[in-house]
Parts: sequence; C-alpha cells; structure tokens
Amino acid sequence: MLFSDRSLLTMLHGLVLSGGSLMLLFTALYSLRALSPNDGTAVSASQSNTFAWLTAAAAVLLWMSVISGTYVIFPLYRASPPEGIASLIDFPRALLVSRADTRWLHSFAMEVKEHMPWIAAMLATAVAFIARRHRGTVLADAELRRITGWLLAIAIALVSLVALLGVFVNKVAPVW
Repeated sequence: MLFSDRSLLTMLHGLVLSGGSLMLLFTALYSLRALSPNDGTAVSASQSNTFAWLTAAAAVLLWMSVISGTYVIFPLYRASPPEGIASLIDFPRALLVSRADTRWLHSFAMEVKEHMPWIAAMLATAVAFIARRHRGTVLADAELRRITGWLLAIAIALVSLVALLGVFVNKVAPVW
C-alpha cells in the first residue's frame, strides 16, 4: 500500500530528510565556491553567516535522517517473520535473505547503509563546526576552503551511495 504508516515513514526518511540533506550539502559545496572571493576582496559577514547556517541545516537534516533510519526504519526492515508464514512480502530482510540473487543486498547494501550514514553525518557536522567557528575566514582562506570542500564532497559521496543502495533494497523488498 502506497500510503501506509510504514511507507510514509520510509518516504519521510528517504525523500524529505535524506534528499533534503543531500540538496543542502550540494548547495553548501556550490556556495563554498560561489561565495569565495577570486580577487582577494573581503567576504561580507552576511555571506559567511549564510554559509554557516546552510552547513548547520545540512548537518541537522542529515542527523535526523541517520537517526530516523537507524531507530525507525531499520527495525521495520529487520522484523522477523513468524513460523510457517507463506509470504515474506511484509518482512524485507527475510525476503532478501531467502533468495540467492538478492542476498547481496542484505549482506553488502544494508551493512553499508548501517555504517556510512553515521560517517557522513559526522563529516557534515565537522563542516558546520568549521563554518561556524571560522566564519570570518572560511570563505576567504584557500586552505580552509579546500579542506571544507573535501569534507563536503566526501559527505555527498557517502550520502549518494547510501541513497542508491536504499533504492536498490526498497525496489526488491520495500518496507510497506
């Protein structure tokens, strides 16, 4: 069913929280490049504050996604079926493990989905800390900008990988 409680929770987690944090991370990476001065001019305080708030929003949304995925969606995924049940459609983990061609989705994809989001959230938090702590220099200092850009790029790559694996798992064994 498309609009069951479980599917609405999954959509909130995947589309709103994860998708929103991914868009904010991309926006922060773009802003890091677009707001930095090319000719050595000073960066305005409002630009630095905007960047700091943008990175903080990305980190908060990503943490909300990670926590909801870990403590709300994952327990729904790993629910054990009762003995003698004929259809495993309501038990995504059991459905994936029951077939040889989808077993990798549990053993690889779900292992990645259990750990990588935490790393991405920590990296996004580090970027938000840098942007807040070094508001006056983060956009003007080339070295600090490079480090911040790499942290954002790695967080984006991790969130993108986890989202792609989530699509694969949900395509075969959705959490209805």
